Amino acid sequence: LCLWDAATSSTSSPRFALTEHQAAVKALAWSPHERNLLATGGGTADRTIKFWNGQTGALLNSIDTGSQVCALQWNPFEKELLSSHGFA
Repeated sequence: LCLWDAATSSTSSPRFALTEHQAAVKALAWSPHERNLLATGGGTADRTIKFWNGQTGALLNSIDTGSQVCALQWNPFEKELLSSHGFA
């Protein structure tokens, strides 16, 4: 997963390369409640939801869901994250 800086998008390298997922990243969602909080979901061989600081590139937390993560959606009214899953 690469995080690019739109202000310097003419450069050929990403701001951060987030390599902790063990499979394809299937889902992404920026938090509407906390600036720079990114949630990502991994595929069948990974099965995790990871939370990142988009400003620093730091991995904040990782949750093993037991199955591939297909989609992520933040609740716009509460600090809740909805995830949908596929093949286990």
